[in-house]
Amino acid sequence: MGDPDDRGSGAVKQPDGGVIRRDRDQRARSLRPNGTHEQPGIERHEVPGTVHVGDYHEYHHADRWNAADTPLRGASDIDWLASDEWLAYDVSIQSAGSYELALGVAAADSFGGGDLGVVVDDDPLRRVEFDATGGWYDWAEVTTEIELPRGVHTVRLVVFEGGWKLKQLQFR
Repeated sequence: MGDPDDRGSGAVKQPDGGVIRRDRDQRARSLRPNGTHEQPGIERHEVPGTVHVGDYHEYHHADRWNAADTPLRGASDIDWLASDEWLAYDVSIQSAGSYELALGVAAADSFGGGDLGVVVDDDPLRRVEFDATGGWYDWAEVTTEIELPRGVHTVRLVVFEGGWKLKQLQFR
């Protein structure tokens, strides 16, 4: 494929080997050499509220994507998550307390369900397991209760068992 700078993609190599480029919405996107996409222009999400899967601050995917890709973007064809990946979302939590976390997921019967962990900052809060939903576009809602502190935090979803899709997170 050659040097990203030669493809007319607007990608720029960084001294550490990473690449920064702008997506269709002109938001800066970064891929670090360790397989982590960053979106520094993504604003903090208000909790309670809804967060779409592609509005992550960081997405670690162990080099499954290359720097020119825009993983997990778009409303109609969200790609599946693999084991050992994680997504990080910067949030502003209005008040401390118990919240219902609802995840919009889809999983084909042939892949089984999913297994993920919910982490706030570096504190593991909950493990969530779910069964297959019947297909890649058969969306189901999986819910769990979590205790969240007030203030600005990072919510990370860690994929233990992949092969499923995530559409959104809702904090209610």
